Amino acid sequence: MKTRYIFLLTLLCSVTRVFAQTDSSYTLKQCIDYALEHQATYLNTTLDAEIAKARVGEIQAIGLPQINGTVSMIENSKLRNMFFAKSNPFASSFGTAGGEVSGDVLVAKNLFQLPSSGDAGATISQLLFDGSYFVGLKAAKAYQSLAQKTIQQSKIQTVDNVTKAYYLVLITQERINRLNSSIATLDSTVRQSRQMYENGFIEKIDLDRLEVSLNNLLSDKSKFDSGLDISKMLLKFQMGMPIEEPIRAADTLALNSSESLLLKGTKANYNERIEYALLENQKILQNLDLKNVKAGYYPSISAFATGGYTRQDVKFVNLFQYKWYSYALLGVNMNVPIFDGFGRHYRGQQKKLELRKTENAILALKNTIDMQVRQSEITVNNAIRTLEVQQKNMDLATNVARVVKIKYAEGVGTNIEVTNAEDALRDAQTNYYNALYDLLVAQLDYKKALGTLATE
Repeated sequence: MKTRYIFLLTLLCSVTRVFAQTDSSYTLKQCIDYALEHQATYLNTTLDAEIAKARVGEIQAIGLPQINGTVSMIENSKLRNMFFAKSNPFASSFGTAGGEVSGDVLVAKNLFQLPSSGDAGATISQLLFDGSYFVGLKAAKAYQSLAQKTIQQSKIQTVDNVTKAYYLVLITQERINRLNSSIATLDSTVRQSRQMYENGFIEKIDLDRLEVSLNNLLSDKSKFDSGLDISKMLLKFQMGMPIEEPIRAADTLALNSSESLLLKGTKANYNERIEYALLENQKILQNLDLKNVKAGYYPSISAFATGGYTRQDVKFVNLFQYKWYSYALLGVNMNVPIFDGFGRHYRGQQKKLELRKTENAILALKNTIDMQVRQSEITVNNAIRTLEVQQKNMDLATNVARVVKIKYAEGVGTNIEVTNAEDALRDAQTNYYNALYDLLVAQLDYKKALGTLATE
């Protein structure tokens, strides 16, 4: 008995874990958090930021010592000959060493190099001064800042897409719930009417009208069920979730009192808009680009040192048996630009013009932001007023449908009144939920226009 109890307890715990792992309910915040961990476009922007960070390290590495080592082992199967003019006072000496005359030139065997040689050395170089390098460091850091701002821009767009898709799922779910309630109520009325028809209290046409209304509701529900599936697929797509995964919106449709207040005279803060920050960052980069062109007029200086060991021998195998001899050298290189055919001058002119274009774009963006804030404010206010009207209409239609059904049940109303009331209620509900979705989207666009969407 005890063994059976332990088995059942283990099975129950396993089932509980399975259900816990397959819970498909998501709040809006959970959907957004999921998207920020799985949405491919957003993840790629975070990778771009990592790439920018690595780019900074790459540029910094240019200013650090550069060390390279080389090892070479050479066996010359035939050495190159030496060439001397016959007028050379040493020509006769080389001639007796196996040389031959070719015109006015004496060709002799190579007496200064042995056929086998080995060399092992290292070279270290250090950049001492390069104007472009220091400008490049600043540009790399500015580029890293740009990548971070791009992440924020992608986050805003991801939050916007997920939120709108989530609202659509919520609205569709709520409409299906309302339809289910209306179907249940009308189905009860149809069953009562069928009994009344069978008892001879109403005509067949009266029953048919009610059944037509019920069939219309069932057809609408079927459409909304399909629409809900599509809405969920869109939500999962925006989240980066596999399409086959189940999902259900856990939040409820509720507007705060503050969200129903009319807006008036909202001032735009340009610095809150990520597009403005991106253009300002672009302006910084273009200024640095111009400085980089000017830095090309200055010389660059670097130091180097080379050292190693070398040996030559008549036999290759002897290279590994006898002593190698060291060598070393130090030096400084300076590259001085003198004349480049005015190419650098014209590149500078291009950079200046591009900078002016960006400044013009910033001015245009300010006007655009002002317009978007004002336009979104008007849209929100209109949506609030429309929702208030549609809320009243739906409440009135709901009350009319309730009274008509009571009258019909008491025998003092007609089925035409019932079907008309149901049609009016269905239209009122459709208008209400359309208005509600419009308001939710308008408020989202308003926050986006202010630049506060992903910061709240």
